[in-house]
Amino acid sequence: MKGFTFIEVVIVIAIFAVIFTVIASFGQNTSLLSNLINKSLEIEQDLRQTFQVLITEIRSMGPSSLGAYPIESASTSSLGFFSDIDEDGVFERVRYFVGTSTLEKGVTEPTGNPLVYATSSEIIKSVVNYLILASTTFEYYDASYTGIEAPLSSPIDTAKIRIIKVTVTADVNPGVAPKPVTLTNAINVRNLRSN
Repeated sequence: MKGFTFIEVVIVIAIFAVIFTVIASFGQNTSLLSNLINKSLEIEQDLRQTFQVLITEIRSMGPSSLGAYPIESASTSSLGFFSDIDEDGVFERVRYFVGTSTLEKGVTEPTGNPLVYATSSEIIKSVVNYLILASTTFEYYDASYTGIEAPLSSPIDTAKIRIIKVTVTADVNPGVAPKPVTLTNAINVRNLRSN
């Protein structure tokens, strides 16, 4: 036998083409999965960092620099309060709220003499992306909370709030692995305990 026939060459080329396609497809799928996992880890890290800041801010909330009650507003999708987040002795107006697919944070520094919280000067930034919009992000409990009671019902009386439970779920690609990342924490507001 001197060499390969034309049919044998075509079959060998076809086999190599199939093998190459399978390997390329596997590489592409592996790359996509790797990107999804990396994005999921990034979201989890963002959530953890946001929760660290949010917990500190909520625990240390207090009366505004104008003397207003520490909690300005409370609903299942937003929370407005006063806290000295930059530790300059002046309490900022802080607002966490659910955006389209993000958890947003707005901060208003009091300005002027006398001080005023101008909502037009609020600085808003996204703190968590890829948010899965749930029916409840914020829940509120009174001083009798032991862990099994239902949250305060709407409209929420801010004067009764002693514990704020925050639950946030984010997912880069809903319905596809890896699973969504969910963090939840019940935060005891220190400066409201004795009220």
